[in-house]
Amino acid sequence: MDGTTGSRLRQLRDARGVSLSELARLSGVGKGTISELENDRRGARLDTLFALTTALDAPLGALWPDRAGGDGPPVAGASVSAVLLDRRALGPGLVEVYRATVSPGRQDSAAHAAGVEETVTVISGRVVVGPADGGRELGEGESLRYPGDVPHRFEARGDPAHVVLLMHYPDHATPDGGATHHDR
Repeated sequence: MDGTTGSRLRQLRDARGVSLSELARLSGVGKGTISELENDRRGARLDTLFALTTALDAPLGALWPDRAGGDGPPVAGASVSAVLLDRRALGPGLVEVYRATVSPGRQDSAAHAAGVEETVTVISGRVVVGPADGGRELGEGESLRYPGDVPHRFEARGDPAHVVLLMHYPDHATPDGGATHHDR
């Protein structure tokens, strides 16, 4: 898919045969917000993009504003700001690579699609990541892979932390952001 976040959202929604009202119901994002996004009248927050792509059974990168190898603008959430660096098909699945900054303050992330996993590697600083009801503190050079299909959290300890985030999508995700709709 080419174009803006809005045009990609509209293309993905149309390809899935999902109405604006149905996407609003599935994602918990208001119809007005979705309409403004599709018409490029507003930018999306990270949590909004995750809600929409989860509802559409697509990887986050399917709606990313710029896929220019990390040269695009970051997308921010409550305390995480990320830039898409790369997308790679690995066997039947897909891995997306993000450079992210985690600011002090906790960011809770809703569960993603079934089978999605995340790996966080800390470049600098300290973070707590993992399932929302626990998580683990990581320092520079440490990594943790955890289920992304359950509520989870990000939180910097002290100064902002810099991390690499890998999003691992199971075999239903394809490199172009589509899905093959395998039974789960």
